[in-house]
Amino acid sequence: MVVINHDSGQPYYAQLVAGLKREIVQGILQADDQLPSVREMAKQHLLNPNTVSKAYKQLETQQVIRTVPGKGTYVNAMDATVAQADLQLKLQQLVAEASQAGITIADLITWLTKMEGQSL
Repeated sequence: MVVINHDSGQPYYAQLVAGLKREIVQGILQADDQLPSVREMAKQHLLNPNTVSKAYKQLETQQVIRTVPGKGTYVNAMDATVAQADLQLKLQQLVAEASQAGITIADLITWLTKMEGQSL
């Protein structure tokens, strides 16, 4: 189950988006699984329904989930190539940010090597 850290500086909707994506990648949520309604998810995590709605809309825009009017919200099947392309774009953005901060690709590789095998 997605965990929302109410003490984190990260917005609640972003935590919900990241948590649901993580559950999909880990196989906890499968294609065509139904998600709780906006109100139910808000109740489960002590969030405002507008916050959950914002997270769901972002996930829909990213084609991670789909809403069927009158039926509910469901997980879409993940296309590995789409997920890889998304990660590659994020990595390119991270490398650009690192470069602006004076961090080399070699530094990033060193960090990644240290992280390998650690639970994230």
